[in-house]
Amino acid sequence: MSRDAVAHNATFEEAFLARELQRAGINISPIPALCTLWLGRQAFATPNHKLSTIARAAGVPLVDKHAALGDVRAVAALLPQMTSKLRSPVRYAGGPMTWSHNSPAGQLPLVTRAVALRKGTDGWMQSLMARLPTTGLAPNDAAAEAYLDALAEVLSDGRITGDEAKVLARLAGTAGMGGEQVGALNKRFLDGIKVVALDDDVLTTAEIRQLKAAAKALALPDYFGELQPTAPPTPGRSDVGALGDPPGRSTMKARVQRGTRALAMQRAGSSRSDIADALGVSQDTVKSLLRDAKFYDNPPSDPSRLAFARDARRARDAGVTRDVFRNDRGVSAGKSFEAWRDAAMLADFF
Repeated sequence: MSRDAVAHNATFEEAFLARELQRAGINISPIPALCTLWLGRQAFATPNHKLSTIARAAGVPLVDKHAALGDVRAVAALLPQMTSKLRSPVRYAGGPMTWSHNSPAGQLPLVTRAVALRKGTDGWMQSLMARLPTTGLAPNDAAAEAYLDALAEVLSDGRITGDEAKVLARLAGTAGMGGEQVGALNKRFLDGIKVVALDDDVLTTAEIRQLKAAAKALALPDYFGELQPTAPPTPGRSDVGALGDPPGRSTMKARVQRGTRALAMQRAGSSRSDIADALGVSQDTVKSLLRDAKFYDNPPSDPSRLAFARDARRARDAGVTRDVFRNDRGVSAGKSFEAWRDAAMLADFF
């Protein structure tokens, strides 16, 4: 089977490849390679034969100039044009490639990069995913949680800035993710915030608008296209307690019960994976349940969250809606929902 390579200025590129393989404990002989710098000189009468010059002459877009993935894509598009301009087939000699392997001192992590991010017409996230390789590792739990946590922070205002896109790209690259893996995590995030929005069994027009804004920022503008606002349930006697419990509190209590069980399992030594299997939920949901359970078990352990819940309780008692509270405080839908839920669940604490 042939192991020949194609590269622009192949001798120069070979030195980088050999060095990277050495880091992995692999020593190789010179690699038989077709050099498109040499081939370009035969095929194009351009002032010089830089990759960018030849690409421009051939009408091939060169995105992310001097980035490995961008250059490879350009060379792949140019090669058929170059060979078609020659009068005879390309033949070149090369000895068989040999290699030896020595285990490196430690396992080397796979790292990917998304460079030269641009907002363009498709947005920062589309640019990020397009500039990552098409293959990559499935992120481990820690890497996935770090990315999802960062995404929650980034989208607290419903949009992604250039600097925020770079942060997300760095997290994805450090975990060795490709565009497909990032896209899958983005969908997990959207599914998670939908669950939060539906936790009280009511979906308002404002919540749908916020969900769709998040989906658009993540290059998935139609992800929530089917959502419709629900009519809030009419509270009856059994729905309202002595302190005026809001509709849906029974759902909130069920969530707290799951969190209490999750916390007990964790304290007994169960992993998040074990807890997720036992409760029939994702590990991201387990993380959220544990966070809430620890807070409800000891509210003063998180003074800022407790203070915000107290403010939400006062606002609700004064007849302020959750949407008005959110706008007045300038917080995200998720943050205001959490405060509203905390206010209901800690009614006896205040």
